[in-house]
Amino acid sequence: MSAQHAEPAYPTAPRLKTVGDIRAALRQGRGFPGDAESFEADLARALDASTPTDLHRVADVLNEYAGSIAAYSDPEFDAAVEEGLDLISEIKKRGPLS
Repeated sequence: MSAQHAEPAYPTAPRLKTVGDIRAALRQGRGFPGDAESFEADLARALDASTPTDLHRVADVLNEYAGSIAAYSDPEFDAAVEEGLDLISEIKKRGPLS
């Protein structure tokens, strides 16, 4: 994850109760680059693969993007990612375990 987002213009995650809420948040830029377009494509694929009595694929897509919006809105997200990348780099520098 080399592309970091700027300080979120939104101090808190939006209320995401409906598909429309998720769409609106993504259209407002409350997600990672490309999320708005990817959401629509992923949702369409999930709907096409679902039956009227089994919409778990649709629910999975909604949960995934709601999580993405929440992560993007979290002011500590970038610091946590950076800490993880630093840790991975440190482990790689140590080399394989003997």
